[in-house]
Order: sequence, then structure tokens, then C-alpha cells
Amino acid sequence: MGVLARRKNIGLTLLAVLFSLSLFAQASAAPPEGKGPNSGVECPRAGGAQVVLDPGHGGDGDSGAYNATYDLWEKDLNLDIAFKTQARLETAGYTVALTRTGDYGLGNSERGEIANACGADRFIMIHLNGSADPEVNFTQTFWGKKRKDLDFSQTMSYAMDSLGIPNNGAGQFANGGLLHAEMPSTLVEAVFLTNDGEAEQLAYGSRKDEIAGAITAGVQSSVAPW
Repeated sequence: MGVLARRKNIGLTLLAVLFSLSLFAQASAAPPEGKGPNSGVECPRAGGAQVVLDPGHGGDGDSGAYNATYDLWEKDLNLDIAFKTQARLETAGYTVALTRTGDYGLGNSERGEIANACGADRFIMIHLNGSADPEVNFTQTFWGKKRKDLDFSQTMSYAMDSLGIPNNGAGQFANGGLLHAEMPSTLVEAVFLTNDGEAEQLAYGSRKDEIAGAITAGVQSSVAPW
């Protein structure tokens, strides 16, 4: 084999090695199956979304509140409520995206960045509350930045009155999701999961639908669909 031929073969071999390394690097960089989107880079739903719902908590290390009587984890219920709310809002003409659609974790600031990437008009973080006292039960909403969030958080608080439990109003909370989101945002603590009466309704009754209905009403009172 001549010198030129040997050089050509060596060059082709090097190209093949580099190409293989490139494919390996791309595969290594991809998120593991079941993990969330690369938050803050692109909207999980193509074309953006007018409303972004954030099912609070998620993943092995962040399960949220727990009710031992009915073996209920907050992270699972938040996701169920988000899906129900999404269905209601889409029926009403809104375009909706969720920050997570499975059991994986996200940082709070990442959740707000997803809302920004979607170009959302409204961002709602969905939670259930917890207490060491099983008798405690009320609804509450939170805002991060007063000028941006207070009006929407109060509107959502009024909508929570439909749940028929005491309303603790809208309070301030320096949550990373609320602070990073650029649009009017609120964090909804709908009911106390640690209250067995609520937990029973969440497990076997219509409470998830009622919470989804209240959130939908709050959005509709704040902004019209595109």
C-alpha cells in the first residue's frame, strides 16, 4: 500500500472514531428517561402556552405532604389536579402546558423559567398544604413580587372560596418559581392533605375536580383565552 493510501485510510479511521465519540457525547448529554425537560431552554409544548401549570414537588427526593391514613402523597395529587385543570382550561379555549407530566423533580426557579420559555400570560404553582395538626384546614395563595403577582394571587384566592373552607387570603412567599416567572403568578395551597376529611375526598370524592374548577375560574377571571 502506498503512502497516500495509508494516509487516506488513517484519516478515514480517525473520522469514524470522532463520529462515534460525538454520538456517545450526545447520548450522554440527553436527560435520563422519565426526567423533566431541559427547563428554561424551551417550552415543553410546541408553540408556547398561555397558561403554565406547575404540579408542585416530584421525584424521589421531593414528595411534599403525606397523609398516612389514606397513603396519599402530595406530588401525585398535584399532578392529577394539574391534568384536570389543563383539561378544563383547554375546553375553555386556553393553550396550556405543564412543567412536569410525570414523577420527576424540578428546581423552583426552573419551573418559573419554563413559564417564561412558554411565553405564558399566567403561571400557577399547584400545591396541597400540610400540618402536624390534622384538624387544620384552610385555603391560601401566595405571591412573589407584589407589582407582578398580587392582583392575580388575590383573584385566585377569591376563586378558592368555592371550596367551602376557611380562606387565609393571599400572602407573600419568596418562592423561586414565583420570583423567576416574568408573568403574573401565584402559588395555590388548595387544602390540607394532612386533614383526613380532605384526604378522603381527594382519594374517593370529587375534591380534585373541585380544586381544578376553582383554579380554572381564577384564570378565567384574570385573563381571556387567546
